[in-house]
Amino acid sequence: MTKRSGVTLIEVLVSAGILALVMTAVISFYVEAVAVSAKRDENSARLRRFHLGLEKMDQVLREARIVDVRFRSILFLKLSDGSELAGFPLYDPAPGQLASTEKGVILIQDGKETVFLPTQPGEHVIFDWLQENPPNESKEAALTISLYHTGFDKRSDLFFHRSVNVQLY
Repeated sequence: MTKRSGVTLIEVLVSAGILALVMTAVISFYVEAVAVSAKRDENSARLRRFHLGLEKMDQVLREARIVDVRFRSILFLKLSDGSELAGFPLYDPAPGQLASTEKGVILIQDGKETVFLPTQPGEHVIFDWLQENPPNESKEAALTISLYHTGFDKRSDLFFHRSVNVQLY
């Protein structure tokens, strides 16, 4: 009689079980990597949107004099077409306002509203003076603009903030 080599049913079941464990681990790592990548892409898009909005706000505030800063708004006087009279800047008589609302940061000026920074649910933009130590006595100051994110019954997290140098009225 010749001896035949073969595989028993138990060997097949053990190898199938080991293969199933390895594949489960690989698939779980892949699913987690996809979730992390999606979260990173979402945060990158939020950061790009915030940077673009900040650039617009920075441009407007660079040509303005700040009158009042509140938690959700900035009241300012804007230069009138960049014109001057005898070396003194001419400001528009109607003040402009940057306001943080549910739909985002909007510029309210001359009866028109322009969205500068659209926000998503759970995002909040706030304004505050940057505290200097020692305090600066000149007409220049630093304003901080912050983007907070809340939602999903979690605590508020500071997502991003930026300082903007401004002129006081």
